[in-house]
Amino acid sequence: MQIRIATTLPYHQFKEWCKENVKTRTARSRTREGNSLMKLRKFLLTPAVIYKQDSSNQPAMRRAHGLLIRRISFVNNGWRELKETPSRNWKTLCQAIMFGVSEKRPSSISKFCIYQSHLARISFVNNGWRELKETPLSNWKIPCQAIMFGVKSRNSKQQIHKQHFLMKNKDNKHVNGKKCKTEFHKASTRQVRRASSLAADRVQTAEGGSILHIPGSKSQLKVGASGREDSRLRSRRSNCACERLTSLACSIRIAEICSMEEFSTADVMKGEDDNKKIDDDNKKIDDDNKNTEKATPELPPPSNEDGKLDKCVFPIRPNIGSKGSKLKLFANFIKLYFPNKLTLYEHDVKYTIFLRGKESGKDKIPPYSSLQKRNLLIKAFSSVVKSAESLKMFRKMRHYYYDGGNALISTAPIVLSDSGEKLIAKNNSSFDILFQIGQPRQYVVDIGTLLSSSNLMNFENQRTEMRKLEFITSSVISTQAQFIMNGNFFKPSFKPCKIGERFELYNGMFKSLRIIVGSEDLNPDRWYLAMNVDVKRAPFYAAQNVMNYILDDFDARTLEMKKKWDSSEINDFFNGGLKVKATNTKFVYKIEDVIGKNALEEKFFCDEFNEEISVDKYFLQKYHIKLRYPYMPLVKNRRCCFPMEILELVPNQKVPNRKLDENALSSIIRLSSITPFQRKTEILQKISEIGLLKDGELGRETGIYHTKDFMTVTARVLDSFNILHGRDSRNQCVSTVTRSQWDMRNKHFYHTAKIDNWAVINFSDVGIGDLKRFVQTLICKSLECGIKINRNWSVLKDKVERNAAVVESVLRKLIRDHNVTYALCFLPNTKDWFRGFLKYLSETKYGIITQCVLKKTVIKAMRDRNPDTLYFNLALKVNSKNGGVNNEISQESDVIRTWMRRGVMFMGIDVNHPGNVGIKSDTKKTADLEPSVIGVVANCGKSMSDYRMQCRLQSSRQEQLDGVVFKEIILWFLEKYEKNNGILPEHLIVYRDGVSESQFKMVVNNEVKVFHKAFKQLQENYNPKLTVIVVTKRHNTKFFKTDISARTPVQQQNIPPGTVVDTAIVSPFLYDFYLCGHQGLLGTTRISHYIVLLDDNKFDADSIQMLTYALCFTYQKCSRSVSLPSPVYHAHHVATRGKELFLAAIREKGDKNVEFKEIEGKLKILENISNSMFWA
Repeated sequence: MQIRIATTLPYHQFKEWCKENVKTRTARSRTREGNSLMKLRKFLLTPAVIYKQDSSNQPAMRRAHGLLIRRISFVNNGWRELKETPSRNWKTLCQAIMFGVSEKRPSSISKFCIYQSHLARISFVNNGWRELKETPLSNWKIPCQAIMFGVKSRNSKQQIHKQHFLMKNKDNKHVNGKKCKTEFHKASTRQVRRASSLAADRVQTAEGGSILHIPGSKSQLKVGASGREDSRLRSRRSNCACERLTSLACSIRIAEICSMEEFSTADVMKGEDDNKKIDDDNKKIDDDNKNTEKATPELPPPSNEDGKLDKCVFPIRPNIGSKGSKLKLFANFIKLYFPNKLTLYEHDVKYTIFLRGKESGKDKIPPYSSLQKRNLLIKAFSSVVKSAESLKMFRKMRHYYYDGGNALISTAPIVLSDSGEKLIAKNNSSFDILFQIGQPRQYVVDIGTLLSSSNLMNFENQRTEMRKLEFITSSVISTQAQFIMNGNFFKPSFKPCKIGERFELYNGMFKSLRIIVGSEDLNPDRWYLAMNVDVKRAPFYAAQNVMNYILDDFDARTLEMKKKWDSSEINDFFNGGLKVKATNTKFVYKIEDVIGKNALEEKFFCDEFNEEISVDKYFLQKYHIKLRYPYMPLVKNRRCCFPMEILELVPNQKVPNRKLDENALSSIIRLSSITPFQRKTEILQKISEIGLLKDGELGRETGIYHTKDFMTVTARVLDSFNILHGRDSRNQCVSTVTRSQWDMRNKHFYHTAKIDNWAVINFSDVGIGDLKRFVQTLICKSLECGIKINRNWSVLKDKVERNAAVVESVLRKLIRDHNVTYALCFLPNTKDWFRGFLKYLSETKYGIITQCVLKKTVIKAMRDRNPDTLYFNLALKVNSKNGGVNNEISQESDVIRTWMRRGVMFMGIDVNHPGNVGIKSDTKKTADLEPSVIGVVANCGKSMSDYRMQCRLQSSRQEQLDGVVFKEIILWFLEKYEKNNGILPEHLIVYRDGVSESQFKMVVNNEVKVFHKAFKQLQENYNPKLTVIVVTKRHNTKFFKTDISARTPVQQQNIPPGTVVDTAIVSPFLYDFYLCGHQGLLGTTRISHYIVLLDDNKFDADSIQMLTYALCFTYQKCSRSVSLPSPVYHAHHVATRGKELFLAAIREKGDKNVEFKEIEGKLKILENISNSMFWA
């Protein structure tokens, strides 16, 4: 068995990387030291296997293909031996104590070199990770030694020593009388023998586990370049070589024993933080080699989490893009100034919510949602801090942040008794909150180290540090906000913006701290801390009587006439736990449900009146309130029932989007879509509310303050691509793109569809005359675009009832009598269950492609003077749904010719999750039965823009793709691609949507492995080059032109399409960039953010940016570029379609408690329509 060292790249890529850098460095510098350094890098690539020999055997060495050198690097060479250490020194069950230093040199320098090079983490019997630890100088029997062990008992260790001839006596002989030596073989020249090496060998233990050990050695390897050099020069050059080795090998670790297949995943280690003394000792060497360092790209920073190896390395940024015209922009980022170290105090907080007078907590109130509870606790704690009895305790705590849970962070400690403090927050509700505050813990945030470009801290540690800074810099706005959600701080304005009579639009702000590159250089000397600020709009319930809210849906006449109400008609309003205040008692309650009885039917025994009494009569006798609407259903909390007319909505409650009707939603979009200049002005106004001014209290106390202006970034505007259309009777057309759109008039589609048998079905109340004129015009426009559609439809079904049985009968008859393959369906304007049910029947049972047209679309076409655009947009969908391709990218660019060709497959992946209130079980209301839906598309059709789809169901709210299901999907696409193109794809480029930053490791560690398993299952030697890119628009980064003003026309205020940003505000840890693929038409353009998580195709910055921009032009449903690459857009639609099909199948079955696996087979798309983009 052998031990291998893993790099951040597979061996063949690492070899090419080193060759390129050797060539570059050699061309730039011919110095002796520089050449030696490059040869040292070559030396790292030499594969070798070392065997431990006894005196009876000859030295042996063999070379193994695909393996890197297994070595341990030390500054000097000396004896090595195994040595025990007392168990009290063990920080973990087993640990490694290693040294490679002599008494004449500072141990910290050599220890740093050893640690940074290879031996920070070593795998032992119990599969944990170990750390370096000092040992007293008195234990050093020789100048340089390694103390290692990997077993739990002394007896087991002795057995291992005896078995492998490692037990020595005083004469340096083994106990069995045999000698043991280790051979060291290095394929290197004399100039690179500065870094000595030892072979690590794997030995089986008596316990059946495995340990790593280093056998003793007498071998003396030569150190230094030349005997003629003086000692100072030799020492300096040796240190330089070791440091260069450290910078190259800092991402190398001794890996666990693994097979060649498993070894393809990159593994790294993380060394200790740079010691101050090391920096001082090597400062001069770093200055001398400054040019060398700039010429040598570094490997990605290593990372580990609490001692556990982080088996995920993201690709580094290869370069900065250069193509396109440069454009100066403002970004909504503000640089922060900060001290090197900031001292904070953290307190543990425990809380108990209990009914007033029931402090024991036995009679607790019903649980709030996590968001409601968090805001409730924040407000309650703020009231406690401001109370008179707490002023003495909190007198030193000027600024604090309570997260609404168990963490309280402040700039000064709270004055507490030895046992902590208990505080009770009272409010106008029927419950109180008990806070228990623990003793403070001092915490020092080393901001200088955090922002050092040599910092090797991993993402998890960075999140911890950044989280504390985020909290304390939000201390001012958190106390002023009425509602906090996902970093958004909302509060009502002085003049609330009304949305009808039911809702109000609150103004809010988003704030987040980010570590950014901060400059235009690829490898800056330091990073920057910046604050991302944006403005937000969100709908909240207006403070009003509950009945006034209901009156907006039902007029007063309906309420008076209707004597019996079904609770389901108004249940959705209270679903989710609204807070209301009773006008008779002024108490605040949380409504849980709507019951089926009204105030006349619901009766209870009243002790006060000593009789059974109805709710209506109780309110009349007790409070002298005559109910106006006694026939309305009652609402209840955990114990009590209430008539709705005595309840008022408590303010500051956010409205879920699912509860907004179409009119309210359109109003919110219109009011929230503000121009770039207006947004920029509002952001600058919001920044002053954060309280981080240099002369402000928080700024003076923490030393953190911000600049007054936005950061300026240098963007580039990429050139647009020409669009290729199909051939007509004369020539092939190429359209020039202007402002991200092109003209379709007098042009044919790239591949045109053929439609022979088709039908028109009218489910709406559109008149037959208007319907026929609409269809005839659509036929004419389709023929102009080259679609071969039969002018006479097969059948017209007018005013078909929207009933499941009737619809199924109509579709069955169309198939049986007319062999219909396509149906144009007219629907009413209402959005309900019917559209999804129609798609379910037509696509999974009868194989008919359907195109739905709303009634308002027909009315608009009849009224518009020039409705050509409307008909052309419909023709785009008709062609793509029926097997056609509307356009392709012209092969004029080198990037397009290289990557949009046969042998390259693009894939888009998205996951659709159920809403906050999905399908619930009748027996367990907390159990969400609605699954998440995987939507995957790939261009495995007849051209580069011809996609096919697969959708599958998986566990609810699970973002990670199910491994078995996803592998089946990949195999299906690869087989389909080979069938249509004759070859398997050589390159696979995947765009993954819906993934947050915390899930990047999940994508690389899990989903990428599924790809490789699918490749191997398809063919043993099949291994296409894979690139994985995450796409997200759920960020708050905005860009503004520097020259806009209030007088600038709205159409010219947004950034142009093709704008790309890959400097200044991007992450120093990730290979990311921002790209605008579309022309912003409403509000401020939301630019897309791309993060490259895996890149076997070795894209440079320009190529991957231009290719991504080109894919924005291949979306088939419109004649303009879109904001996302077409694979992502299609995957989103496929996942949504899968959800619609599932809900329709549940409706057909009539049992919402059924498991999704029982009906998954019913969602399979029929073969005759799966070979087209029927979902488009």
